[in-house]
Amino acid sequence: MARNNIFDGDSFYALFARGTYKRFVSRKWITYADVMADHLGLSSSKELPCNVSDCEKYGELRKAFRDVSSAIVKEVGESCIEEQGNNRNKSFRYVGANDNPLSAMINSRVVKDLKKYWEFCQDSAGFFPDVWLEYYFADCQDLLSIKTKRKKGEQLISSSIDRHQTNIEYLPMLYESIKNHQVLSIDYKPYEEEKVTLIFHPHYLKEYNGRWHLFGYVEETTPKEGIDLALDRIVGKPREVYDKEFICAPDRFYEAFFEKIVGVSHQEDNYYGMIRVRAHSLYIFKLMETKKLHKSQETVFPFGEHADGVYGEFTFDVEVNNEFIGRILQMGDGLEIVAPKEVRDILRERIEKMAELYNSHH
Repeated sequence: MARNNIFDGDSFYALFARGTYKRFVSRKWITYADVMADHLGLSSSKELPCNVSDCEKYGELRKAFRDVSSAIVKEVGESCIEEQGNNRNKSFRYVGANDNPLSAMINSRVVKDLKKYWEFCQDSAGFFPDVWLEYYFADCQDLLSIKTKRKKGEQLISSSIDRHQTNIEYLPMLYESIKNHQVLSIDYKPYEEEKVTLIFHPHYLKEYNGRWHLFGYVEETTPKEGIDLALDRIVGKPREVYDKEFICAPDRFYEAFFEKIVGVSHQEDNYYGMIRVRAHSLYIFKLMETKKLHKSQETVFPFGEHADGVYGEFTFDVEVNNEFIGRILQMGDGLEIVAPKEVRDILRERIEKMAELYNSHH
């Protein structure tokens, strides 16, 4: 059965076809082993773990290589590909006049990929804040189509999160400022505090639990790095500052910043370390197991009968911040902090205060 486009799809055949073509248009001598090495992410065919003919999916590579060669010859002519060496170590080189002889096939695949992306944007518009769509599809017929589809209730993907947050219209501007290394002057008013004006070097946007946070460098604070501004506490539109040199975040700073926390907040003197949590019902255990609270989560006791009761247990290697406490309390009496005592006491105090509210008479 003939293939419509040898580059279409994510099959091994299509991956090898695209890799082969990329090698051919480089106009260098290439071998099967070169394409296989590219596919495996190796820097050279010398790093292959075995002979190329013994590599997995070698048959698909041979078919793709043959079909790409044939397509190029059909387009350019018989003498456009040179060969040298014997059958065991044959190499090939493209020498045709056309630098991109299969451009029609390549462009056709790109158009199909863009069409798939466009369809996704239409079907999933409810998943994104309206401001993103208004900004990136402004003056575009697609925006009208997306709005029409939403009005008719024909979208296929949505989010449970309320997207109508205060100041959410600033998201595109903040994103562009991060991308373009633009220093900003931001008026910011924390809860129950005076408004302050910050010279802010924006580095990172993060959404947690329906609320957006802007992270960056602030000259007036200590520490200066990793300062969190909640989007809904910004007063007025941020202003661009041109007489300050932008200060970038250290390499991989935010990867490390979020590594050991749930959510977005670091609090001074918080407990950090291994925490053991017990699930007292199979439902809560499975909920925790299938929707992990943090990537460090590990199951230490599967749910079942143990010497001291019926339960399952997890461990977490995290900092105890408000987001972590909130997620534990969210599970009610189905989840219990077992150790360490310091963290168990934090939860106990929170629960006692909550109980006082509900035990009081109104």
